[in-house]
Amino acid sequence: MKAHHEDRARIYERAFLLSPEKRNQVMKLWEVHKYGVDSFSDPDYVCIYGMPPAEWYGRGVRLLARTTVECVRDSLGELIGKHVESVIHNIAATTKFIVVDPFAGSCNSLYWILRYVRNSRGIAFEIDGTIFEITKQNLSSLDTDIELVNSDYKLLLRNYRVSVDYFIIVYVAPPWGDALSEISGLDLRRTKPPIAEIVDYVDDVYKEHPILWVTQVHQTVDPVSLADLKKRFDWSALRIYDINIEGMKHGVLLGTSRWKPSTRPPMTGFSRAST
Repeated sequence: MKAHHEDRARIYERAFLLSPEKRNQVMKLWEVHKYGVDSFSDPDYVCIYGMPPAEWYGRGVRLLARTTVECVRDSLGELIGKHVESVIHNIAATTKFIVVDPFAGSCNSLYWILRYVRNSRGIAFEIDGTIFEITKQNLSSLDTDIELVNSDYKLLLRNYRVSVDYFIIVYVAPPWGDALSEISGLDLRRTKPPIAEIVDYVDDVYKEHPILWVTQVHQTVDPVSLADLKKRFDWSALRIYDINIEGMKHGVLLGTSRWKPSTRPPMTGFSRAST
């Protein structure tokens, strides 16, 4: 009883939930609410899979403390999904999409992209066994087509090659670690692994396919690392979403390989980049 009382008296903020003593504990519903209240003045801050905490918890969804902090919430996930759909909107209606997430976590970003991308299915890789088991259980209660794989994406991604008529979407969101600096912002070369390394590897696996890259970024991005990544793409666009307080806003860098978005419906399904 004393320990429980002490937990309720503690401030539930990012540092505590990511601490060694707490990070791998499954959160109780009151803890999810308390994190929302203590950190954002909102008990329903951690909305995922289209549900507020009381609803997803009641359906058996569970999150570790670290996932509670690190997961993409619905407000951001839905914006990403809508933005992706707007870029591929003019691609032929019969086109089939594979959405690849090399760093699954809660899979909430992938969940929202699949909700907005027609004719799509997802493949997600999660190397952490505990996160994998919890997310697998969470996904079992949802109406979504995601194959979750407990592996490093580099070990098994080549087993998931598809016919050349598939369009590939890749959601790139590796752990940031110490890549985010209060001074220079997010250095895309210092994520774990570096963003460019992920892009180069996945692009080699799907080198016969048009690809849309969706890279999660902070509102401030190190300009040199951003320029280095953008030169890999045939087209790119940076979008920061106005859903958090200043200094805590997130967004995406969209990029393409072997095609460019078109403002007119392309006759062949997508507009290939010139070489």
